[in-house]
Amino acid sequence: MSDRPEGQENSACEIVTPSSVTQSDNAIKSPTPGTWALPPLLLLAVLTVLFLARELILPVVAALILSLVFLPLVRGLKKIFIPAPLGAALVVLSLLAALVAGVYNLAEPASEWLNKTPQSLREIDSKLRSITGSVHTVATATAQVQDITEKLANGGEVKKKPREVIVKEPTIAGAFFYGARDFTVSTTSMLVLLYFLLASGDLFLRKTIAVTQKFSDKKRAVDIAQQVEVAVSRYLFTVAFINIALGCAVTAAMYMLGVPNPVLWGVMVGTLNFIPYIGDIISFTVLTVVGLLTFDQLWQSLMVPGVFYLLTAIEGYLITPIIVSRRLSLNPVVIILSVLFWGWMWGVPGALLAVPILVATKTVCDRVDSLTVFGEYLGE
Repeated sequence: MSDRPEGQENSACEIVTPSSVTQSDNAIKSPTPGTWALPPLLLLAVLTVLFLARELILPVVAALILSLVFLPLVRGLKKIFIPAPLGAALVVLSLLAALVAGVYNLAEPASEWLNKTPQSLREIDSKLRSITGSVHTVATATAQVQDITEKLANGGEVKKKPREVIVKEPTIAGAFFYGARDFTVSTTSMLVLLYFLLASGDLFLRKTIAVTQKFSDKKRAVDIAQQVEVAVSRYLFTVAFINIALGCAVTAAMYMLGVPNPVLWGVMVGTLNFIPYIGDIISFTVLTVVGLLTFDQLWQSLMVPGVFYLLTAIEGYLITPIIVSRRLSLNPVVIILSVLFWGWMWGVPGALLAVPILVATKTVCDRVDSLTVFGEYLGE
């Protein structure tokens, strides 16, 4: 018999019950209320910063992508006793010279086409009336019947329509001026940053290795950096070569068809072809308008987008899959989503950088164990 009261014995038994210990452990391990919302909020904050600070972030991202492309060239120049700062200056000055030459030669014809836009739209409308004449007649008759019906419903009086307030949109020349100003500022910032990235060489990689403690992590960092550089540079060099060839083919085709300013359309097609799928749609639309404005006969007008479609079909279904797919395979759905997302975030420059960013992301995901699942989704 124990001298302790019965109530104290029961209390002691309740304290040491295994179920009570398990419940206390679960209470300790249970997550703090609201922690599930932290990752979505963090993602939302990052996206907000990327969108609001696009004027600052976009030149930085473009410089980083281009540095991955031209770093092997700077290293090659260093092997022939050209220092990295001088090699970086040669690369940046070459890019600047090519850009200035392109703008100087193409700015005048591009501005002429932009200035003719209102008149061009009226010409296209008059040419298409012969095709849509019956539709226009039906629409006019429907409007007249609607007016007569309203007049009869109002006792022979036509109800006065409220006045429409028309807000004048900015002119094309003004939009072009502001766009050129922003392009000049962003390009200058990008080229300056690109020079210092190329001149510094592998400085950031060496710093990353220096602050990493484990040897395995150092080795993995070097492997990831090298593979990202190889994947991005190989992709961009390959695609640039294909797009230059496509632009030359379009230039020659436009010249043989008698389309004015054939070099302008070749450069446009070659540049927009860096944007998968969507760039072809934009080029096809523009060349259709150019064909309608250039030729009076409808069949001649349709020859312009028809020849372009034939050339892009050969490039898209034959040449690019053979050359690019052997080196890199990406999910087409993910490519479209990436182009749409970065185009929405950063406009046309974002759409141009979408695939290189995707290539770098997939390369990193394939070599980090915790991200291999995402890499599998990004692949074809």
